[in-house]
Amino acid sequence: MPGASSLRLPPRPLAGAVARRRRREARIERAVLGGALLLALTASGFAGYVITGGSRPYAVQAVLPAGVQTFAWKRGPDPAPIDLDPTTTGAIPERPSAPPAPEPAAAGSYTLRRVSTGPEGSVAVLEEAGGPVREVATGGELPGAGRVLAIRSTGAGWVVITTQTIIGPARL
Repeated sequence: MPGASSLRLPPRPLAGAVARRRRREARIERAVLGGALLLALTASGFAGYVITGGSRPYAVQAVLPAGVQTFAWKRGPDPAPIDLDPTTTGAIPERPSAPPAPEPAAAGSYTLRRVSTGPEGSVAVLEEAGGPVREVATGGELPGAGRVLAIRSTGAGWVVITTQTIIGPARL
């Protein structure tokens, strides 16, 4: 059968090399991925160890000279609480000039009547229950409700967000 031998294709010497190269690349990719996973687990495990570790006694006798006696580590004073109010600039701390006046209204006794917006920002008109009408802007003080942090439009209407409460068009 002279025609059958002519139909037979010669062996492809590069097919085996391509398969070996792909296997080698797959092994390298798996090794790199495994190394990255091991590094991530080690880093997260160390972070968890540090966070949950608590305080540990320090053994410094090994590094101190022989003539030094033992001593106790001194802990500094507790830091002051941080003011997270975004309108505080931190320029000069306020001094109490007089004893604080009693709060004239409870935080829930304001009702939002109107909001006007302008280039300087929004101004809200609030009415106290059985009291006067007040105009406030962002950063202003509202007796009984704290400092005004924001005046925002929501899907349900305008609200005034203070450090102590949220004031809307109706009692919330």
